Amino acid sequence: MSLYSSDTSSADSRKPVVAAYLEVIRLLDDRVAPLLGKVTTRVLVQGAARRVAEKYPFLHFLERIPYTEVTPTIAQEQLSGQSPQELTAGLSALLEECFAGLKELTGDLIVTPLHDEVTRQLQHISITQ
Repeated sequence: MSLYSSDTSSADSRKPVVAAYLEVIRLLDDRVAPLLGKVTTRVLVQGAARRVAEKYPFLHFLERIPYTEVTPTIAQEQLSGQSPQELTAGLSALLEECFAGLKELTGDLIVTPLHDEVTRQLQHISITQ
């Protein structure tokens, strides 16, 4: 699920990447929380962040701060200094870990249609920016 492939690493080029992934994490929450609860969704994202933090240390803040409290400003502060490519790779890995955890909890009941929806959402955002 890649969104950005430019070679620039300016703050302006990070904004659409961060905004897109915040949007899909909220989409994940909208679809999963009614079935499994907000706490389960929060633990899912925190666990995913923990699993990818070694390779993508800039995502470590998601272990401490619930994703529901992460605003674009907080995300920009926490993710400054990363190239759009690094952000895309790390946030894609985070989402894949979320899906892996979700699959452990529900099997394919939610994962397949939600994965397809998130992929379409990221592609749509990529095309319109």
